[in-house]
Amino acid sequence: MNALDRKLLRDLWRMRGQVLAIALVLAAATATFVLSVGVYGSLTETRDAYYARNHFADVFASMTRAPRSVVARVGEIEGVQRAEGSIKQFATLDFPDRNVPVRALINSVDEFGRTQLNQVTLRAGRMPHPGEAGEVVVDEAFAEANGLGPGDSLEALIYGSRQRLDIVGVGLAPEFIYSIAPGDLIPDNERYGIFWMGRRALEAATDRTEAINSLALTLERGASQEEVIRRIDRILDPYGGTGAYGREDHISHAFLDNELMQLDAMTRVIPPVFLFVSTFLVYIVLGRMIRTERTQIGLLKAFGYSGRQIGWHYSKFALAIALVATLLGSLAGIWMGQGMTRLYAEYYRFPFLYYHISPGVFLAASGLSLGSAGLGALGGMRSAITLAPAVAMSPPPPPVYRAGAIEALGRRAGLSAIGHMIVRHIARWPGRSAITVLGVALSLGLLFSTMQFMDSSRTMLDSFFFRAQRQDLTVSFTEPRNEDVLFGLAQIPGVLRVEPTRAIAVKMSNGNLIERTAIEGSAPDSMLTARIDSSGAEIPLPVSGLMLSRQLADQLQVGAGDAVHVEMLGGRRTQRMLPVAGIVDEFIGARAYAAPQTMEALARDRAPVASALLRIDPAARDAILTELKEMPVVLGVTERDAALLKFKQMIDDNLFTMMFFYVAFASAIAIGVVYNSARILFSERAHELATLRVLGYHRTEVGIVLLGELALLVVAAVPLGCVIGYWMAQLMTAMFSSDLFRLPFAPSRATYGYASLIVLVAALATAALVALRVLRLDMIRVLKARE
Repeated sequence: MNALDRKLLRDLWRMRGQVLAIALVLAAATATFVLSVGVYGSLTETRDAYYARNHFADVFASMTRAPRSVVARVGEIEGVQRAEGSIKQFATLDFPDRNVPVRALINSVDEFGRTQLNQVTLRAGRMPHPGEAGEVVVDEAFAEANGLGPGDSLEALIYGSRQRLDIVGVGLAPEFIYSIAPGDLIPDNERYGIFWMGRRALEAATDRTEAINSLALTLERGASQEEVIRRIDRILDPYGGTGAYGREDHISHAFLDNELMQLDAMTRVIPPVFLFVSTFLVYIVLGRMIRTERTQIGLLKAFGYSGRQIGWHYSKFALAIALVATLLGSLAGIWMGQGMTRLYAEYYRFPFLYYHISPGVFLAASGLSLGSAGLGALGGMRSAITLAPAVAMSPPPPPVYRAGAIEALGRRAGLSAIGHMIVRHIARWPGRSAITVLGVALSLGLLFSTMQFMDSSRTMLDSFFFRAQRQDLTVSFTEPRNEDVLFGLAQIPGVLRVEPTRAIAVKMSNGNLIERTAIEGSAPDSMLTARIDSSGAEIPLPVSGLMLSRQLADQLQVGAGDAVHVEMLGGRRTQRMLPVAGIVDEFIGARAYAAPQTMEALARDRAPVASALLRIDPAARDAILTELKEMPVVLGVTERDAALLKFKQMIDDNLFTMMFFYVAFASAIAIGVVYNSARILFSERAHELATLRVLGYHRTEVGIVLLGELALLVVAAVPLGCVIGYWMAQLMTAMFSSDLFRLPFAPSRATYGYASLIVLVAALATAALVALRVLRLDMIRVLKARE
């Protein structure tokens, strides 16, 4: 180890506080990068491996009823690699100890274990035996939520008939990584389950011998998905086909893809903030270090060290910080990534989900840290290289203060001598002061932009669950019914109001832009449901034409007054050009609305009731649920309060975890910036502070000189941080929104206050550490001066 390397180690130890503060900021960038990229990569690799191993289909289609021979016809389409038909049947499960109907989706499987699409992975037990009626495999999430396993039995209402289901296995399938009941927003594993039954047994239970109502297929490489879908629709039209769709529109895949998109957005937004701050911190600290060691630099050059060697020596100081940051950040990122992976495993069901980080992630993270530190070191390197020995070995000229605008403003403001010293020093180093203000402001902005997601979630919940959904219960039926069913529900004791609703699956197009969605309708005098826009206003249904959500209108690139082509999926396959009567700016989904007469003209049937909204007497809840459970026409019941509780739980689990991480990250920035600023101020003003002590100033008065300057800079950073946070939150809200939901930007004043308070506390605690040095100031050592 040569002399410069020994000096480097001594410098790193002597400045360990500042080194650690900068390393914390860089480590936060590294941790965020490792966290987001690692989880993104783990989820993506797990998903792709699961899809490939279990042959997840590329295209899906449903129909009312088709002969099994249609599978062979679809398989002959150019570009289709393999096609497979199956039966999917909704059922109602009977849990004797519950009064709430539990829904299930039963899927047919090939009992002989041949290669098939959307293959089931057994977690326990076995597959159903051929021809054994009632043997089923249950989805793992439903089994865990309800304490079920091989050997248990359930009573189910399938296709109008009661049947006993004997559970012989527990499994998973790539088609239901995220299993959500129709009409729900989030999974409810206690009330909705996925089952698999042998093909012949389910054919017998649903009276579909050698018939199917669902189709899945994989495509050959290079095949045109659009052309294949067009030809499938043509084949399935006579059998009540509801329109084929690609994997991107599959609900389970869409939710998982949305989560991956948010992780990618996190990678692109958060780390640059930390890297930007750490670059300037290295620049300031290294610049101050070189100014302090100018005599040593002169001596080193006099002894024959070249400017390149000295410049490399100081570069290694910055690179050492980056290496420490990479190590700390990588460890923190791995720990946080493991926690996030466990959280995702609760909502996304994989047979395996391991948090795996490739070496390339760590190399990229270290490259970012080294690049940031190296960029910050360039200014200091240049001054060290160009410093002449003769100039370096002479004492630096003292700063010159002249009376100017600051002095005039200070006199008018009635500042004391200490106050003059504070504002004069800030004005003497405007660039460094600005960097301190900007660094603290960025930490506040990052913290606010994260915390405001809580406000966004509350606003979305209030809009959807309280303003738009005013019912207590939503009753779904096994199939659309006529109005007679409403009178039956109204006769149940405790039911205060009943209203019908209906949703029709359609395909909307504007030119070559095509979207699958549903048109929803409700009674003209509806009191239990409403359309609430982002401003909180209630939008009435149009008398004629369609009302589109903002998301759907943007996807189709239409506005009020334009017309869209609407094709009903299933039923009579009605096709019409309908005008867009209005746009509603909603937060959830891409949906359309229409008045009952428009719905009737499209459906052209006598079954306008697909589900019913009920307002009930809370005291009669249990009795009402028990009676609904016994009604054969009822498929399921959704309680608004239960759905709201599940939604809140999911948001809390996700947001509170992320909030913990980002409070730590934002605090790291504030600590790094304030600590380094305080140490630099102390080293520069130690002589002045000691002189003030000799002149009779008290320790607290001397401490105010140091802390007062920091306080002014931090206070100045608060409004700037709020502005930065406002725009950063706007950006993050837009990037985290998707086709499934759009987060509102609705920050509360309290969020500004909490974010400011956290940053101020972190800054105050950090400054207090440096203030202790003022109290222990060695005046004799500090006042020694070299002539």
